[in-house]
Amino acid sequence: MSQTSSTIVVHPLVLLNISEQTTRTVAQVKQGKVEVPPSSLICGALLGQQSESKIEAFLTFEFKLNSTAGGAEVDLGHFTARLEQLKQIFPSDEFIGWYVVNTSMQVAPQIAQLHEQIIRSHPLALLMVFDVALADGSVNADGNYSLPIVVYETRPPVRREQAKLQWYKDANAMVLDEEYFVECSVESMPLESNMVWASQLVPIKVTIDSGEAERVAVEHVANISQPTSEDMLETSAVHLEGSRIGTFLSSQRNALEMLYRDILLLKAYVKDVIDGKAPFDPDVLQRVQRVLSNKPVVQNDELFDLAMSQEETNYQLTMYLAGITNAVAVVRDVSHKSNVALSSARAKHAPYVNPNQGEGMFGMMSAFGGSGRMGRHRGFPGFH
Repeated sequence: MSQTSSTIVVHPLVLLNISEQTTRTVAQVKQGKVEVPPSSLICGALLGQQSESKIEAFLTFEFKLNSTAGGAEVDLGHFTARLEQLKQIFPSDEFIGWYVVNTSMQVAPQIAQLHEQIIRSHPLALLMVFDVALADGSVNADGNYSLPIVVYETRPPVRREQAKLQWYKDANAMVLDEEYFVECSVESMPLESNMVWASQLVPIKVTIDSGEAERVAVEHVANISQPTSEDMLETSAVHLEGSRIGTFLSSQRNALEMLYRDILLLKAYVKDVIDGKAPFDPDVLQRVQRVLSNKPVVQNDELFDLAMSQEETNYQLTMYLAGITNAVAVVRDVSHKSNVALSSARAKHAPYVNPNQGEGMFGMMSAFGGSGRMGRHRGFPGFH
């Protein structure tokens, strides 16, 4: 099956969400916390943006499936509510398709049945098949790591014999249609009794792209290590070696934990000194002073807000002053260039001006044949 010219850009958050949902569902089913999903499908919606032939997938959310006599169907009420909620947060993203977890990249009959329901309301919805067999880092024939996903594009409907769609409609069908035609409803275009309108699923090109925040999150998830039994016993220490952000957060948390313990110890000592239960020790009081000196001096929230407001006002005034200074510099530059242009024009016409005839308009008239006075002009008969 040949690919089309369309391209989908998948962001790492999509793959992380699908992987997390799969791992969580499998673990909960093994522990007996949840029931096996209808038709054993783990699926959800894809949200993103589409511009001509380029599509980007940014987010996902899980489907709620209801069991039916033929298998399973998407709960449209839950789907609509979740879609509206996410559109309030991400107004530029829209529903572009759905994903499903499978043990291969083929479109199984139960997947085609669910896709038939989805394209009734979204005729051009994409289908992403996440292959868990390739998610462990399998390599392809070229020796490169293979993406564990394939994305199918829903083509416009064409006429198709109804018997050729039994590969997913009939549970006893043993033949898998490799062309992946799925029935779609086109009520305004009736056909013969043995013909139906069907849309073909065609794979498209898939690429991976990520921003800076996504790369940090992926690096953290990929390198985070599981805590040992010693770490679990020692609640005051958190070990997240391997990830840069994990190491940073671990050091910050451990430092805050040590500061908190020191404050509790000093608080108990000062209380005992006041009550006369502990001896007065200058060294300990110096340590108390040293700890208190590290504490931010914020005694009054109103005064703190006033100080912050003043700092913000000063910053804005500085920005305004910088803008005015820049505008003045631009005006001065334009004025300088205008003076240079006028000077060049004067220098160009200077040979035609008679210096003995004075300056101004009368001098210019003298240069062009005038007498330099309003009384007489040789070039105009009216001035006699």
